[in-house]
Amino acid sequence: MHVEIYKIHGREYRYQVTNYREGTKIKHKKKYLGPVVPINKIQRKKSGGRKPFSFVRKLSEEEKQKLEKTVKSNNAFAKERARIILYSSEGVRVSEICRKIQKEKRSILSAIKRFNEIGLTCLQRGKTTGRKPKFNEEQKAEIVAAVNNDPRKLNKNFTTWSLPKLRQHITENKVVESISIETLRQILKEGNKKYKKSRKWLYSNDPDFAKKNF
Repeated sequence: MHVEIYKIHGREYRYQVTNYREGTKIKHKKKYLGPVVPINKIQRKKSGGRKPFSFVRKLSEEEKQKLEKTVKSNNAFAKERARIILYSSEGVRVSEICRKIQKEKRSILSAIKRFNEIGLTCLQRGKTTGRKPKFNEEQKAEIVAAVNNDPRKLNKNFTTWSLPKLRQHITENKVVESISIETLRQILKEGNKKYKKSRKWLYSNDPDFAKKNF
């Protein structure tokens, strides 16, 4: 029994070779042992080596006392972050902190990063700004005003606004680039403008029609 090295696709692999006799013939049995150079070492060399573990910077005595006090507080967010920072300051690895406090790796790394950037301020939960409104107040006002326009005076071949027709009108006139029917409905509702599909404009050949209906 001996070890032989075979080169496959430019990479060397080790095999344990056992010779045995079968009748008058000598045969060989091979057992794969693995690559000569471990693949993870090759990849590590290409990528510049393994990334260092993430830890918080060295704590001051004041910071340590504040963190220890926070661990005993009723603020769940601050308490959890304080525990993460204290564990990390003691040299506990991220994977081990995950196991200890039952949190995913991303949360642990985020807490460590924020502490290293802004210190104890990271114990305060940041305010969420929410989703940015798609349309500003000026655009909403133009949309609400559009439904009051007489379609015929805008050279339209209909006398009643429907939501699809209104949407087409405001997009063609660049009030907004695009808008859904439901969003249009909500904007009209917010503007206290009840959309009535049955609304129509009446016309007459009488030259005094407009004055009589003023």
